Amino acid sequence: MIRTVFTLMMVIFFTGLRGQAKVILLDKVTQKPVEGAQISFTSLATEQQTAMISSRSGTVQVDLALPVLIKVSHIAYSFRQDTLRSITQKILLSPSTLSLDEVVVTGQYIPQSAKNSVYKVRTITAERFENQGANTLQDVLANELNVRFSRDNALGTSGLRLQGISGQNVKVLIDGVPMVGRSGVDNEIDIGQINVNSIERVEIVEGPMAVNFGADALAGVINIITKKSGTGKLAANLTLQEETVESSYSLFEEGVHNAGISVNGNINDRFFAQVEGRVNHFGGWTGDETLFDDHNRQWYPKTQYFGGGLMRYNAENFSVHYRLDFLDQTISNLGKINDLDPNTEPFSNDQEFLTTRWMHQVQAEWSPGKWRLNPVVSYTDYERLTENFTTFLTSDLESNRTEVQNTFYNTLFFRNTASTGNSSWGSLQLGLEGTFDKGAGSTLSSGNKYMEDLAVFASAEISINDRISIRPGIRHSYNSIYETVPTPSLNVKYDVNSSTQVRFGYGRGFRVPSLRELYHEFVDASHNITGNPDLTPEYSHNFNADITKQFQSLDLQTSLSGFYNDVDDQITFFTPEQSNAATTYLNITEFQSVGGTLNNTWKHNSLQLSTGFAYIGRYQRLNEDQNNVPAFVFNWELNSNLSYRFSKSNTTLSAFYKYNGPLKDYRMADPDNDGLFTAELQGIEGFHLLDLTVNQSIANSLELTLGARNLFNVTAVDNNFTSAGAHSGGSGSTSVGYGTSFFLRLNYQLKIK
Repeated sequence: MIRTVFTLMMVIFFTGLRGQAKVILLDKVTQKPVEGAQISFTSLATEQQTAMISSRSGTVQVDLALPVLIKVSHIAYSFRQDTLRSITQKILLSPSTLSLDEVVVTGQYIPQSAKNSVYKVRTITAERFENQGANTLQDVLANELNVRFSRDNALGTSGLRLQGISGQNVKVLIDGVPMVGRSGVDNEIDIGQINVNSIERVEIVEGPMAVNFGADALAGVINIITKKSGTGKLAANLTLQEETVESSYSLFEEGVHNAGISVNGNINDRFFAQVEGRVNHFGGWTGDETLFDDHNRQWYPKTQYFGGGLMRYNAENFSVHYRLDFLDQTISNLGKINDLDPNTEPFSNDQEFLTTRWMHQVQAEWSPGKWRLNPVVSYTDYERLTENFTTFLTSDLESNRTEVQNTFYNTLFFRNTASTGNSSWGSLQLGLEGTFDKGAGSTLSSGNKYMEDLAVFASAEISINDRISIRPGIRHSYNSIYETVPTPSLNVKYDVNSSTQVRFGYGRGFRVPSLRELYHEFVDASHNITGNPDLTPEYSHNFNADITKQFQSLDLQTSLSGFYNDVDDQITFFTPEQSNAATTYLNITEFQSVGGTLNNTWKHNSLQLSTGFAYIGRYQRLNEDQNNVPAFVFNWELNSNLSYRFSKSNTTLSAFYKYNGPLKDYRMADPDNDGLFTAELQGIEGFHLLDLTVNQSIANSLELTLGARNLFNVTAVDNNFTSAGAHSGGSGSTSVGYGTSFFLRLNYQLKIK
């Protein structure tokens, strides 16, 4: 009998107890359940693994042999690791304080804290959007270091630079799915076409991510994570925002008018549904009164309608969701009023740029045994039209509406990754990805155009010891137009100690020209652009490094990072000086960018302060014969964000400041107009941006935000461009803002438990 009992105890000890065990996640401060936490389980007895998401009640149930190693990640809480030894166990999660405790997903095998990521990931939360009263993603990103924006006044679109590299090399994602519809003239995603009300957070990874996300990811990735969960059985959120545009405002037309609504609810423990809609109307800006009348505006009126919805199903080791995002945008170029003939009703010849985008995506997570599968399928239908018409101003009637240009892009995208969980040596990820592009319309030469790209990729995160992690990776793709080359990468993370992390990274970049760069033809009163079917792919090398230190006793986090990019045959614009010559895309011989960033974040009780400094240099060898361009031209940036919360009154005061230093580049110019081109240093002067806001919470359901933007009243800055071009704000100036404006925002939340 004794021998039998002893044998049974030894079997239990070595094989572990197996059965339904329950984990309950609670907020350490409020003792409320924590929903939406990512939890990975590893049986220490059998090494079997699985992953789950906590329910509305903060619970998960797992059927594994005890004891079980638990790793818990949540965007609002510090990373937690524990061991489950009993049938029921409560785990208390501590709210995050420093940003390195935030959970990130971009480029990760499973969601994990930024502190443990081999990539340096910058996170911007929904709270930041609310405190800043953001109407567009640009309102927030314009305050970030290493990010610069340009504006095309002739189209009402904007472009960006990251790490000194243009936005055509920046991958913009929604929940990891590439956005479609590079617009304007610069082959870039217009981030003003994103519904900010649906954003939970934005993750930015600077540097090449080609192994993970393929082409266009040389400068980095901007991943927009949308809201996918709610609290309570039913919840509704209503947002209203009114804003002046400089001194212009009226109830329905002048200024900015923003209204949005979102309704979501947990149908039961497994199903969650959400619908949302938003309208954003910008009345335009007249600009210099001596040059523009009320009908011919420097910044065009813009009206956007956003819609969307989500349906999610969660099981113990499986989840799937479908998401729809819709955009309808109209930008109006109102022509000058013609009232010279007293016998004819005054009229104007007007123009509208119409954009429509439908984006469907289905994503799933399945954890069979030790593997974690993530299939993703998306389809995007993007359409952009230009229409001309005549408006009779007295009768408010229009006639002769004609479609003069149209562009259509349809993209089918899929990705499937298979990742192993954390084991004694590390983790592995295998992936298959495909993109099928179709372009059509009057702005693409010679009819419909197609491009297919299929890729396989693999990476492994190897734990050398408790301090060193190495992630090698490689990607190889097939392209229907160009020959391709493998793109390897290597990232190393070294934990000097529990409060200091050092990262090194190398990435090989390869990008084929887009359909737009190859075949786009765009001719109107302000543009004359033709594609170039003779373009060759870009090849690049990137090196980056950073060191991050947390001073826990001071609630201070400091990060110093640096990067170097070397791009061969970079695709860029070439605009001849001759007025009748078309702008086109060309491969320049060589482009390089180098720079460093210092960031500090201090959070103590109700006060949070972040400051940063960036120094960025660029070099471009414009042709083989060029010998008079210095190695680099540098610019610098400075930013600082400050917020203080009065806990008794639930009031938050915030200030957002950035200085954008002079931005200069060498360009090919013909100063003597004799057909002899030479490299000439051209650029724009520096400028300051400052926003102030006050956020007041009332009864935990109503938030009131009052703010002022652009307090330095910046509208345009001087440039010495030999040709002002589409980005100008007038002769010898570049448009960057529409002056000081004021806004009032109301956000009402209704929850039914």
